[in-house]
Amino acid sequence: MAQNYKIFINEIPIIIVEGNSLNGLLHEELNPVYFFTQKTEIQKAFEFAQAGNYFKSLTIICEDAKAMKKQLFAQYRTIKAAGGCIFNTKKEILMILRHGMWDLPKGKIEKGEKKKKAAIREVREETGIEKVEIINKLMKTYHTYAAAEDQKILKVTHWYYMQSYEDTNLIPQLEEGIETVAWIDEEHLDDKLKYTYGSIKNVVDAAIVASHLS
Repeated sequence: MAQNYKIFINEIPIIIVEGNSLNGLLHEELNPVYFFTQKTEIQKAFEFAQAGNYFKSLTIICEDAKAMKKQLFAQYRTIKAAGGCIFNTKKEILMILRHGMWDLPKGKIEKGEKKKKAAIREVREETGIEKVEIINKLMKTYHTYAAAEDQKILKVTHWYYMQSYEDTNLIPQLEEGIETVAWIDEEHLDDKLKYTYGSIKNVVDAAIVASHLS
C-alpha cells in the first residue's frame, strides 16, 4: 500500500505522497505539487517551507515516501507525545484554551511510559477529568517548531479517540499555560476551530468520524 504523510512546518502542511508521477494532481500557485527524484530538489522544498508562509500547502510526490519522511525527520530532534480527543455522552468534545488557541489535551511521553498511559495521564493532568477511557487509536500527527538555542523540534503525537462519563470538575492546568477547559458542542465547534492548529483540525475530523462509527 502506498504511504502518505502530512507534516506541518510553520503551520504549512507538507504532504508526502508515494507515486511515480503527478497523478493528475493540480499544481496551483498557493498549493504547489511537485514530483521529486533528486535529494537536492527535496531539500530545497523543505527549506522553502521552513523559511515562511508563501503558500498554503506543499504536496511532494516521490517514489519512496517512507525514505522521504526519514530524510526530513533527520533534520530535527524528535519528541514523542500522546493525547486524546474526548467525547462525553452528549457528543461534546473536550478542548483546552492555551495561549489564545483552542487545542486538545496532549503531552510528552515520559521515558519508559506506554503511549496509551501517557495519553490518559496528560488528559487527566491538563483537564482535571478522571473518568476517561480509550476507545480507539486515531492517528499520528507531525509538526515542527523552534526551541531554545535554535534547535529544530519535530513533535510526533499519537492521538486516541476517548470517551468520558464525567462532564464536571474541569480544572485547567494553569502551570502549563492552559486558561480554560470546556466541553464544546457541535453548534460551537466550527467557531473554536477557527482558532486552532491545522493538525488539531485533522484530529478532530478523524475523531468525529470515529464517534459516528462507535
